[in-house]
Amino acid sequence: MTRYSGTTEFRPGWAERAERYVAAARFIVGFERVWPRLWPATGIAGLSVAAALFNLFSPLPWPLHSLILACLVTAIALTLYFNLEHVRWPRWDEGARRLERDSALKHRPISESSDTLAAGTGDAFAEELWRAHLKARIGLLPAFRLALPHSQLAKRDPRALRYGVLVLIAFGLIIARGDWLQRLESIFTPNPGLIATMDAWIEPPAYTGEEPVYLGASGKITVPTGSVLKVRVHGADHRPSVTLDDVHFGGDKGEYATEAKLTENDHVRVRAGGHTIGSWKITLIPDKPPTIAFAAAPAATERQALKLSYVSGDDYGITAARAIIKPHNGPGAPLIVDLPLPEHADHPVTLTSFHDLTEHPYAGLVVDITLEAMDAGGNKATSATVTFKLPQRIFTDPLARALIELRQNLATAGLAAKLRTIKTLDALTYAPELFFEGKSAPYLALRMALHSTEGAETGEDFRRIEDLLWQTAVGLEHGGLLTMAEQLRRLQAMIMQMMAQGAAQADIDAALQSYNELMQRYLAALAQNAPQNGGAGDPNAKVLGDQDIAALLKAIQDLSQAGDRPKAMQLLAMLQSLLENAQAAGGGGQGGTGGGDAASDQALQALGDLMGKQRLLLDKTFRQADGNGDSKDGGAKGLAQQQGQIRGDLETLKKKSDKKDAGGPDLDKAGRYMEDAQQALSLSDFGRASTLQKYVLDELRKGAEAVAKAARQTQGQNGQDPLGRNPTARGTSGGDVRIPDAQVLQRARDILMELRRRAGQQGRPKQELDYIDRLLKQF
Repeated sequence: MTRYSGTTEFRPGWAERAERYVAAARFIVGFERVWPRLWPATGIAGLSVAAALFNLFSPLPWPLHSLILACLVTAIALTLYFNLEHVRWPRWDEGARRLERDSALKHRPISESSDTLAAGTGDAFAEELWRAHLKARIGLLPAFRLALPHSQLAKRDPRALRYGVLVLIAFGLIIARGDWLQRLESIFTPNPGLIATMDAWIEPPAYTGEEPVYLGASGKITVPTGSVLKVRVHGADHRPSVTLDDVHFGGDKGEYATEAKLTENDHVRVRAGGHTIGSWKITLIPDKPPTIAFAAAPAATERQALKLSYVSGDDYGITAARAIIKPHNGPGAPLIVDLPLPEHADHPVTLTSFHDLTEHPYAGLVVDITLEAMDAGGNKATSATVTFKLPQRIFTDPLARALIELRQNLATAGLAAKLRTIKTLDALTYAPELFFEGKSAPYLALRMALHSTEGAETGEDFRRIEDLLWQTAVGLEHGGLLTMAEQLRRLQAMIMQMMAQGAAQADIDAALQSYNELMQRYLAALAQNAPQNGGAGDPNAKVLGDQDIAALLKAIQDLSQAGDRPKAMQLLAMLQSLLENAQAAGGGGQGGTGGGDAASDQALQALGDLMGKQRLLLDKTFRQADGNGDSKDGGAKGLAQQQGQIRGDLETLKKKSDKKDAGGPDLDKAGRYMEDAQQALSLSDFGRASTLQKYVLDELRKGAEAVAKAARQTQGQNGQDPLGRNPTARGTSGGDVRIPDAQVLQRARDILMELRRRAGQQGRPKQELDYIDRLLKQF
């Protein structure tokens, strides 16, 4: 039963609509009662806001600030209590009367809508007459209306002080501008007696090579994952706090410090004395896992070494790389082979390493090889597994072959092969007076292995037995080159690791010298053990001479000094590959280049020097044209004289040459272009001179190619030099490694020294110094 029972049958929905208006009328009446009584509490609060916007609270000492804040809160609370103590929320009939007055309704049709028939109940005529009365009254009701609240605030504030408060707040907002929120917060944050200061910085992990990031009072920071946030607070009355889990400040007497390792994105705040003195939104750069994969299938060299070519890289550099070798579908402990580490680069690097595993029991077995890389952040990556049969040393002695097979079984089966090994060794040492005559050392070694196997229990025991069997087999087989070849591989791997880790150039030069000396001994031993069958060698074989080896080592050293160590590492791997596949020449070979033409070599060397001088002069011409020429060059006249000197050197070379027809026309054209360039320089026509000098370089290059082609025809090397390179592609190796000439290397060293000199001049603009630092990182 609703308040409007008996009336809803005449106007459906009328009761619900009237009830909503009554509720709104009650709210208006309540507002009119409460709003005036909020004064003067609202005035006090407004004055506090205005004072904060004018920044009047910040300079106050914290005791006075705290006292004023307590007084303000107390005053507002007391005025609200006394003014609102007797305020009563409007009743329903009060809301209905307000709605009737605002809607100009006569005879109280809403507040008296619940009236009932006082007399005549049960009389059909009287009840019908009452319903007709209600229907007529409700049918004549107009639309409901509610007037806006009528505030009585003016009576409580007759002097209109409220408008003054609003004006102060408006001016305060204009003065505060973007700092208004912080100033409002200062109402509730009293300034401590001592003003705390802070030093904060973030140290990225050492392996990233990035510099520390020093922090201001606030900001957005992006740093690598694992960075350490360090904060030092000075002059704080109380222990500061930081919004990081399980991180607290330590210290006393106003000096506090803390640090935290950053592992996830966070908004870090540091507070001291009730104030936020540091606020940073920190975004972490994840440390990507390294990558490693086979660049080519594993292969065996001519000397039975395992060749592994792989591509690896990491955003901050790899700290460990290795190959994990396990017997294919069989038992056996994994064999771990450490791989050379690539130099830190922003792209994957291809490396090649050589490993002599012929001494390991797995040699000759089919194995699974998986590459694994790890970075300094602990991330690991593995390559796809490749199945490969490991190279093995070929033994011709029957007993040595039997010992190697027995060693393999012992390594893969362990205790399961113990009994079989004992029986086999016992059988092999049967009747020593018949089968070991004059070979007492192998016999004693086998008997020692037999007795050791009988008492073997641990893996270490079996490994000692395996080593004894290997030494015995090697002793039975004639050797000599095995040890030196292994030393060469280890020394090459050490040099590549030194280059990758940025070792001092003096140390690398010393290691290259040791590598060269050992290589010379190895090649001499290789020649002594060559087959003396008197037959002719392979006419398509590549001949490796002393001069070529010296040139390769010199190029490796120059590239390392010039800062291009990745290319030096590739060239060193190429040289090691040549040695791994080298064969000693039989017969009466001289060990040189196979009858090369010394005159042609000298001519090519002289032409190379001429091209270097001409290229240097072209650079000077360009700088002179841009107005940046060196005064030592003597201007246009000095450059013309230098061009004349180069032309004179060319004429001298042409006169000394024994092959007047090889490259002659090209060199003649170069001489004419030199003469024209000299004249253009004399007239200060640098544009025409630089064009002619380019023509000179092209003709000199053509002439050098013609001389080289004639030399190859004389040598009969099938269009390849002793290292198997194409001489027409000057400066290239047998693969895709380009060897820069002396002028290019010297130019690179000069640029590197100039960049280092400028990097040390702190007076240069910061933007320029940053650019120089980025360039130096490439070296």
